[in-house]
Amino acid sequence: MADSISYRSKRKEHSVNRFLAGEARHPYVLRRDIFTGLKEQASRPSSTQNKNISPPKCACEETLVKFVGIFTNMIRAGLKANQPPNITANRNINQQNKWLLENVFDSYGNYTFCCSCIQNILGVSSRRLRRLRKIKQKQADISTILVRKDQVSKDQTCNIVPPANVTNIIDWWANLGDDSIIELRSTPKLHQGRGNNRKEWLLKQFLDFIDNNSQPNGRKVGSHGPLHFLDPKFTRISAPYASEEKKPEKWKSHSLVYEYNRSLEGNESISSGTAKKWLKTYRPKHAVCPQKTDYCEMCVECQEQTRRHETIAMRLRQEGNDGESEIRESEALAESYRMLLDEHKLDATNELIHYRQQVNASYSIYSEITVLQKKKVKSKAEEVKLQELIGNAVFTISLDYQQSKLTPHWGYSAQPSETYYLRKLSHNIFGIVDHTLSQNAIYISDERVAGSKNADMTISLIDHYIRHNLPPWARHLCLFMDNGATNKSQFIIQWAIELVNRADYDSIRICFFVPGHGKNDVDRLFSRISQIFDQSDVFDSNQLETLIQNTIAPTGTCFSTNNQHIVNWKNLLGMKYSPFKGIKSYRDFLIKRNVDGEVVVNHKECCYIGQYIQTSLLRSNVDSKLDLNKEILKYTYRKRGLSQELSQDKINDLVKMYDKFISPVFRPEWLPVSLRNETACSSASTPSSDLARKHRTALKKGKKKKTGPKSERT
Repeated sequence: MADSISYRSKRKEHSVNRFLAGEARHPYVLRRDIFTGLKEQASRPSSTQNKNISPPKCACEETLVKFVGIFTNMIRAGLKANQPPNITANRNINQQNKWLLENVFDSYGNYTFCCSCIQNILGVSSRRLRRLRKIKQKQADISTILVRKDQVSKDQTCNIVPPANVTNIIDWWANLGDDSIIELRSTPKLHQGRGNNRKEWLLKQFLDFIDNNSQPNGRKVGSHGPLHFLDPKFTRISAPYASEEKKPEKWKSHSLVYEYNRSLEGNESISSGTAKKWLKTYRPKHAVCPQKTDYCEMCVECQEQTRRHETIAMRLRQEGNDGESEIRESEALAESYRMLLDEHKLDATNELIHYRQQVNASYSIYSEITVLQKKKVKSKAEEVKLQELIGNAVFTISLDYQQSKLTPHWGYSAQPSETYYLRKLSHNIFGIVDHTLSQNAIYISDERVAGSKNADMTISLIDHYIRHNLPPWARHLCLFMDNGATNKSQFIIQWAIELVNRADYDSIRICFFVPGHGKNDVDRLFSRISQIFDQSDVFDSNQLETLIQNTIAPTGTCFSTNNQHIVNWKNLLGMKYSPFKGIKSYRDFLIKRNVDGEVVVNHKECCYIGQYIQTSLLRSNVDSKLDLNKEILKYTYRKRGLSQELSQDKINDLVKMYDKFISPVFRPEWLPVSLRNETACSSASTPSSDLARKHRTALKKGKKKKTGPKSERT
């Protein structure tokens, strides 16, 4: 302590001597009374200046100690009652900084007390003082305004700039009249000024915007990667920079912050940093969707034609030919293909929005029905509302096929190279996501059941699910599928007509997505299955079923189908209904009764816009008493003898794999007896590498004898 005091004293003495010698503008100690005294000393004759000079005694402690209590008790407001008293942690830094700016600096940013005294008595760090001093010094450079005294509020009194010749600021302020003109400086910016990220009133709306424009990607909770992807149209989070203001509106709309700010009313907005901070804090598992690699014929054709005609126009201009009409024609074609591609992508986006709206509406109505049904005692109004909700409830279901899975499959352990080109058993996987009941279902069938995927299998599995899972009071059904040929067939339209015709449902709606852009929740379910399947050993159908059940649990169930479950719907429906012509031109089909009570098909080009066109598919010469429901048992694949038999080559390949590389525990019961010839193994008392070399040599000689003699070298 003594060393530090002596160092401070020496520093003060050296500073005073430099000031008296005219080498410094201000001494180290800047109190006004000491500063005045030093000036008087400097004005004395030079003969008496250096006599009895002693460093002035520091009187900072006498003044600052009086303010220690006030400075320390500046605590943040709004603390919890049970929060432990911690003055250091709960102090109001912003209020303390304002007090320091007003009391320990003059209007030019100079210290009015010793820097060491401020640090020791008030407990302020030197780094904090230096930062505040820079703020105070910047105030002196800020342009000021002239205002009347009566226009100055209490909060602005600290920003008043007094005249340079005023020594007592309080007396000067008290003697001023209300109409006196004074100089006023703007408020300094402190480190905790109100920032953009403090717009808490926009946080809920921002999170709702994120939830409405994102979808789960099928990964399990706890996964290292993101669990939700934002809408594919968002390719970045940040808003456009100032230099990008001239970019087209379509390019700007790919920014998440830009689109969100457009949805706000008035002049409200948030910055890119705020959006990233809120995403990191409240939605850490949401990310920008990676670029899609799925093949879409329409997208590829439009992109290729656009590039082709742009290249033609560019080469014609470079060659300098007079074919201006050809150039304009090529440019017009390129622009037309660009517009066609934009319309195609917009169509896919609108369908996806409509799909999400339909899903949310179905789940919301069913939730209200569940709440009312659980009430033991209901009022008359609640009974009426319950019946109204039941009449309007639509059960929305998404369904699709996954890429076939082959068994045996080596995913965890290394696959034997000899099995790479051998034929394996194929399994069809059909997925269903019931958005209304919030449950999933997976149907597994190997190729022996019904062969490859076809309309019979699709209709049979859908019919099985709705008969065993939907409540009996369900009257409206909505199915979403992709535009693949397996799903989109005339037979599924005829099956829907049959359900409405026999009064199982009042209406059935079938929607098909834009080809190449059909991404629904079933794909996310398949993503989870593929991720686990690729990392596991699956040697038989039972293992595959167990693996899928463990993956989709607890909200999903896995079923194994056989020939009894598959119905020959093609021949069965052909007895009663005529084919639907032009089915490829439409993507939305609504089957319900018309005004005359006849079941008709209402169809249109897309699901989110347009008017329905009615078509009747009932045959004119059909027997009115024909009931297909009674004929179903006669048309199962088992009754009709339509089971698929495996080729002998595939059976031989399967036998080789199960005999040589797979435990007998996983051998399918239907697989023939082993075809491998058992040979006695010679025993060796002392195994060694030489024994293995001899054995390999013997095997090679045996193979050479089988292939015949070869010409010897002379």
